[in-house]
Amino acid sequence: SSDKSKEKIVFSGNDIHYPGQTNHDACFIPESVRQYADEPLYIIVAHWCLLQQNWVQRNQIAEAFHITARRASYLIAYLRSKTSRVVSICRHQTLPNKARRYEIYVIRVLDSPTPSTRREKAGPPLVSKRRVGNGDRSMANELWNRLCSNRNAGKILKKKEDEDDGT
Repeated sequence: SSDKSKEKIVFSGNDIHYPGQTNHDACFIPESVRQYADEPLYIIVAHWCLLQQNWVQRNQIAEAFHITARRASYLIAYLRSKTSRVVSICRHQTLPNKARRYEIYVIRVLDSPTPSTRREKAGPPLVSKRRVGNGDRSMANELWNRLCSNRNAGKILKKKEDEDDGT
């Protein structure tokens, strides 16, 4: 038992997933989902969860993919929000420290839309939903530039407010 030395696990090339993002570490891909190795990691994890045909916790994902429990939690959160590709249900358990431990049950993983099936944008871009009011952007920019270039702009505006209040 004490004479057992810890061996570093070495994986062959197709066992490893190298993410497109440079801020993510590579991880192990279980044999059951290696055919999806070209997909993003969250899709590979979704396929693995689908094969489990049961509720999956972060620790199971962490163990299967040789990643940290925190990263597995992020993947579960991402799967929950990626409803365009992953059909799943989620439940949570509240721990004594009030933290929520999520479990996910993947029902279906949808194929990635090919470039030809994606809808082409037609016409001008839609107005942002965050935009408030109906003012013209060029007029607003002009007003802003005039206010910025005039050192007395604040005084002028204050004087105008005082005049409006006085009448």
